[in-house]
Amino acid sequence: MVTLGAEVQAPWQDAHFVGGHPVLDLTNTVFDRNHPVEDGELLKEPSDVLTWCASAGLVETVPPLPEASASGLVPEVQAVREQAWAIFSAIAHGESVPPDPFGALLERAGRGVRAGQVKQIGATPDRFTADWTAPGAIPAALSLLVVNAVFTLPHDRIRACGRCGWLFLDSSRGGRRRWCSMSICGNREKARRHRQSRTRP
Repeated sequence: MVTLGAEVQAPWQDAHFVGGHPVLDLTNTVFDRNHPVEDGELLKEPSDVLTWCASAGLVETVPPLPEASASGLVPEVQAVREQAWAIFSAIAHGESVPPDPFGALLERAGRGVRAGQVKQIGATPDRFTADWTAPGAIPAALSLLVVNAVFTLPHDRIRACGRCGWLFLDSSRGGRRRWCSMSICGNREKARRHRQSRTRP
């Protein structure tokens, strides 16, 4: 379900997938969490959602989306993302899972399951398929993925980047990873500190 090894598709780049899990990568589809910018939204069109799902390995190919399914897709997926963000940002800061966004995700996932849009594969809850072209199926599938991640990801390894606030799963041996990407935020922070040191009297 989440490890198809899919090739990243435009407009997405490898740098957009640093979270270590699709749910965390979904929360990172806003440019900068700590310093919001006016045009920081990365999910603007239904095509952005579809190519993101393919790039994240949730679908093997980008499905053709009927107009009825495309209508309202972006705001619904953005709502799932913000609910996921509220949950995993709280976890990253050592707080309890907030009940309101978690309950909303449970309800959306439940509607998709009851409607037959999302179906389990085999005996494990993290393997499921979805009718990706049906109205509401993508938000339901993403909601189910978030709910599953709440129970399966190690809470003590969820981190927020010290610079941009993006979330990631710290799989380093010592558990001391600080940046979403050492080549991006890590280097930018080093450069900032270097500039500060040079301007000090």
